[in-house]
Amino acid sequence: MGEHCDVLILGAGAAGLAAGRALAELGQRVVIMEARERIGGRVLTSHQSTAGSALQIPMELGAEFVHGLPQSTWELIRESELDTYELDGEQWCFEEGLLKPCAVEQHQPLEILEQMSKWLDAQPPGTDATFAEYVAITGVAPAAAKRAFSYVEGFNAADRNIVGIAALARQQRAEDEIQADRIFHIRAGYSALLEFLLDRFQQSGGSLLLNHPVRKIRWHSGGVAMAGLLGTGRGFEIHAKQAVITLPLGVLKSGSVAFDPVLRDMSTQVRRMAMGSALRATLLFESQFWGDDKNLSFLFAREEALPTWWTSAPDPTPLLTAWAAGPRAIALANRIHLAENPRGLIDEVISALARMFGSTPAAIQKSLIAWRTHDWQADEYSLGAYSYAPSGALDASLRMTQPIENTLYFAGEHTDTQGHWGTVHAAINSGSRAAQQVIAAKPA
Repeated sequence: MGEHCDVLILGAGAAGLAAGRALAELGQRVVIMEARERIGGRVLTSHQSTAGSALQIPMELGAEFVHGLPQSTWELIRESELDTYELDGEQWCFEEGLLKPCAVEQHQPLEILEQMSKWLDAQPPGTDATFAEYVAITGVAPAAAKRAFSYVEGFNAADRNIVGIAALARQQRAEDEIQADRIFHIRAGYSALLEFLLDRFQQSGGSLLLNHPVRKIRWHSGGVAMAGLLGTGRGFEIHAKQAVITLPLGVLKSGSVAFDPVLRDMSTQVRRMAMGSALRATLLFESQFWGDDKNLSFLFAREEALPTWWTSAPDPTPLLTAWAAGPRAIALANRIHLAENPRGLIDEVISALARMFGSTPAAIQKSLIAWRTHDWQADEYSLGAYSYAPSGALDASLRMTQPIENTLYFAGEHTDTQGHWGTVHAAINSGSRAAQQVIAAKPA
């Protein structure tokens, strides 16, 4: 194999850009290859202008929140001098046809997860079960169980009958350590943070190749070649000594990128993990029709097809986001034929808003300026929202972090080993970890 660079990185999402920057700053010749025409991966910010204003309002289509105070993310935010603010406001619930401040029962899911962690600590080492099995074993009351299922599936984009309690317990501990109950927005949009990483990568001599969908990775100890077809139909092949693979778990599961020779243990670990589904729609209105008096931050409507909603409070921008995840997201996408009819999701959102706020779909529609959505499940370069660990698969992520003959390294939120699956900071950390592994393998 010829050598065109020291390290090839597949994917220009948070993990790939973090790895690329770290390696380029250490003097490595690095090329990042990205299938899309943009960077960011599952971070995707659209900007909307409004009449009479030059202000561009960021509308997130993918990752949105900075969860808590993860060191890696906040170091980047400070370095980039990006402005942030913490979300704050009241939680409201829509139950039995009434919109009202949430009752104390809204906190039951977190209490159940805390009890679950204590229960698991008292079991023999290695004990695991699905969340649904745990709820049945411990006899959680039906009403509380229903709330807990909705929370776990909505937050983790997971199926209660698949996600493991060992992973959920690790996640709870990880979130407590970074105060993940606090959530923040980057005012310019999440993509601004990744643009900063790209700028630092390129300033250090790194190269980015967009619109390069890799379909085959040939490798041997000390050499890698990535090949594919450009949009023009012309083939390409780029060589390096080592490679960092940051493909999302869903893409790895699909087998759309072939490895030669086959990575048998890596394929096994990939199959053990699960990729969750999520639907979100972000809407910009003329004004906060939901009422300033409510100071609305989050709205929970468990009986609706889209059970979770949030505003940008305390920022006054009249943005509203609707969210469904896990089995609910899959069921809704199938019912409205989302792949062929993205407008169907907005129709669902408008109908739900009319019910919850005692209005009419026509009135809601009239006040709507713009809406955005992205079908991550149908996106061939994502094939899902984010990963989670099924029962019995707690060690799968760790095993995916093991270098393959000091030549292939894997990164991405699905390789997180601390319990932060599904987050941007997990992706950033994994890219930094992979870069360190690459450097450690270099001859002194």
